[in-house]
Amino acid sequence: MRILIADDDDYTREGLSETIDFEKFGIREVFLASDGAEALRLASLKKPDIVLTDIRMPKLNGIEFAEKLAETSPGCQLLFMSGYMDVEYLRSAIKLSAVEYIEKPLKLGEVEQAIMKSVRTIQSKQKQTAVLNQKNELERQRLAGLLRENGANQETVMELCQETGFPLGKRYIGMIVSCRKEEEGSRADLDLIHRYWSSNGVMAIGEQLDRYRCFVVAACDRQDYKRIHYLADLFVRKHEAYSLGIGEPANGLELVPASYQSAYRAAERSFYDPQRRFYQPQEEKGQSHAALANLLPEFYKQREENPEQLPKWVEASCKLLREQEYADRARIIALFETAALALVGSSQKLLIGLENEYGIHRVEEALRDCRTLEQVKLTMSIICSAYLEEVQEISPYSRLVQDVLQYIAGHYQNPDLDLRMVADHMHLSTAHLGMLFKQETGVSIKQYISDYRIGLAKRLVMSEHYKMNTIAELCGYASASYFAKVFKASTDLSPLEYRKKT
Repeated sequence: MRILIADDDDYTREGLSETIDFEKFGIREVFLASDGAEALRLASLKKPDIVLTDIRMPKLNGIEFAEKLAETSPGCQLLFMSGYMDVEYLRSAIKLSAVEYIEKPLKLGEVEQAIMKSVRTIQSKQKQTAVLNQKNELERQRLAGLLRENGANQETVMELCQETGFPLGKRYIGMIVSCRKEEEGSRADLDLIHRYWSSNGVMAIGEQLDRYRCFVVAACDRQDYKRIHYLADLFVRKHEAYSLGIGEPANGLELVPASYQSAYRAAERSFYDPQRRFYQPQEEKGQSHAALANLLPEFYKQREENPEQLPKWVEASCKLLREQEYADRARIIALFETAALALVGSSQKLLIGLENEYGIHRVEEALRDCRTLEQVKLTMSIICSAYLEEVQEISPYSRLVQDVLQYIAGHYQNPDLDLRMVADHMHLSTAHLGMLFKQETGVSIKQYISDYRIGLAKRLVMSEHYKMNTIAELCGYASASYFAKVFKASTDLSPLEYRKKT
């Protein structure tokens, strides 16, 4: 808070400034004036919360000064002090809603008590204002949400417009404002956006769509679209962390949903062109949905016939999508989710590798978190590379052994998995399958299963996200104690010692 002390008596003015501990009242700044004119100038410049003023001063007396102050700072708290107990002055002070009238000679306790009363009054008003502002803001957000919906109840819309002061009979422009930062804690600041439009004399309301995006509706006169357009462009130039998609103007509240949709489509182009930050409505490109539909069949063909070509499939698919600029980003993400899940399948080994090396816990979530096509391409490239590494581990072997390896990869979590179970699946005798497998791999099926489980267990132990009993279950051990025994026999370390060491 700030206080202004106005008194033509130097001793009184300076004495109050030096004697009172203003900090204990939450007052951080103190300004001094020696006459009414100087007091008015300082009040206009510094905007004090409290004014402690003498009634009799040169140039402007306290009452005259207070009358002018009320015009420019109606919320300011007035404290009058005077040694002249004139009835007319008292009446004037009451009309001006002075909090206190302090008689001179001043007593420090009375002055501090008057200041405390002013501070409490201000704090009470601030709390009331905060509650009203919060309620109003919630109603504004509710109104913004209704305005982007087709078929919204127009009676409710009108009521909310009246309650929030949002104007009727104007032209309305929808905008999607997005925060481009991806650091933890970053989010679109709706208050910042409101302050910007308000400071430029534009009535705007908004709704938080998600952490990164807000929908904003600005009201303007019919001829002011160019000005709104200019201010929207200026906003992103002033605030580098933001991008903005602006919609077509709506000549009525019932048409705002169409403005929202065009703003949304404009903003979605940041998925393809993140270097730009201001996106305007433009004519839709002719989109070949047949080309999009052909991408997944091509993916499955490459996976079966030429898996080493999968990175090229990712590159070519993203190039096609960038050229087409498909508006439905969700459909694109869903396409790559399907492909990624087909690659990962039920391979726990592949999932653990992605988690430990790249922090990808679930491939579908990793793709949904991508805000640009370039990020999608990078994520898919990582998944393809991990998949190819796993494929290359089994590629030197015959088709029979490859099938055995794939069966083990899909069933190692079963504690009963052994040579007989694998042989039954392959419709071969245990002796014949065991001999063929060892000839090609150099190890028995039993040893391979054991090594596979221990290799996976090591990766899981390295991650602090998993408890030991969970690791035992995931790797196909009958119990945590048996897992610990086998693990130590293989590594000479207990699982906990291994985790600490790595």
